[in-house]
Amino acid sequence: MIVKYQMSYEDYMALQRDSLKRTKFHRIKSSILFILLTAMVFLFGIVLSILVLPQSSYLMSFKLYQLLPIFIGILLALVMMRYVKKFYAFATIAKLKFMLRNDKRWPHDITLNIHEIGIDLTYSRENSDTTTKVVWDSVKIIGQDKNHLFLYYEETEAIIIPTSHNVLEKEQHEILRKLLKQHLNYELQNNSD
Repeated sequence: MIVKYQMSYEDYMALQRDSLKRTKFHRIKSSILFILLTAMVFLFGIVLSILVLPQSSYLMSFKLYQLLPIFIGILLALVMMRYVKKFYAFATIAKLKFMLRNDKRWPHDITLNIHEIGIDLTYSRENSDTTTKVVWDSVKIIGQDKNHLFLYYEETEAIIIPTSHNVLEKEQHEILRKLLKQHLNYELQNNSD
């Protein structure tokens, strides 16, 4: 089965958003940043409470005065934890958008030859074609969103297969579903287009 489409900037960004959830590289970086930012928020809470709290000893005991900044730091870290978890994904996508703001390579032609052995990905750009052959056994991770299927054959490399009905015909969608089930034991989710 041959699938031809033009890969857009939106397709590339969809892959990046999916890789933030699925790749080991991003999970490690996200965890490290989460720990660092949580520690910074905790310390900020301690410093802020020391600067803001009254330093009169007659208002509270000395032990309470020492423990209150720690308690406020923990409380602030717990309140901000939800936002700190999302910060890595937000910062990474924002950085990519900034780096690609003047990139002229979108859209470019992609041809996928999906067959029993694997997928041949042909990338056409500026009068040159590059073909990558990916066998089914080399697919390590599978991701899917509303309009795309992502087949990761390396840690940071994936084949983007558009699954919307305006790109794939009904017969092609069924062939793809059968091949994925047969070779990768993956059930293609239905689109709500």
